[in-house]
Amino acid sequence: MASNIEKKELLEPDKLQLFLLNVRTFAENHKKQIYAGAGIFLLLILVAGGVYIYHLRYETAAAKMYNHIVETALKAGAAGDADALKGYKDLIHEYPRSDAAVTAHYRLGSIYYNKSEVDAAIVAYQEFLKKSPSKSDLIPLAYNGLGDCHQAKKDFTKALESYENAMKSYAASSFEALNFSNMARIHEAMNHPDKAAEFYRKAMDKTTDPLLKLYLKRKISILG
Repeated sequence: MASNIEKKELLEPDKLQLFLLNVRTFAENHKKQIYAGAGIFLLLILVAGGVYIYHLRYETAAAKMYNHIVETALKAGAAGDADALKGYKDLIHEYPRSDAAVTAHYRLGSIYYNKSEVDAAIVAYQEFLKKSPSKSDLIPLAYNGLGDCHQAKKDFTKALESYENAMKSYAASSFEALNFSNMARIHEAMNHPDKAAEFYRKAMDKTTDPLLKLYLKRKISILG
């Protein structure tokens, strides 16, 4: 049976061949630009890879140093606070942009507070809160530590503000009993018995610890 392809179609060039010819012509006419673009692209890949590898090694070294400080401090107990203090400071100095350095600020806050160096503890906690990621589980604990520091200085307004900030943080739900109990204690110190009792009740609703529940019941009973 005779083909139905028209004579005009037989005379037209193949579209794929025409496309490839155009590509080849473009490549030949813009050879320098193509080579330059490819070189820049390759350079960007190499730079990005180098930055990633450097960052990975940087974080790994910082984490290794941090873990060593923590392990040594745990073995030494309270007697190792001085060494831990120096270790965390050295870590922050050597790897200031690392995740481990951020956590080291929190650890410094706890050590300073335990040594009754309240002003230094406040600075350390504030540095941690300034640099920590917004979803860090340590944020509510840092705010609680900050509140404890302000309470130690009898600055109850700032202490209450710190505990309230702890309640607004991402991981607040994990520490509600602690936060409410701390807020109750501040209201009690400010001679607000009704508010104190209210927050002690909230704390009791959030805890399953029998000893803490007993303590909270006694506080509520005393406040009336």
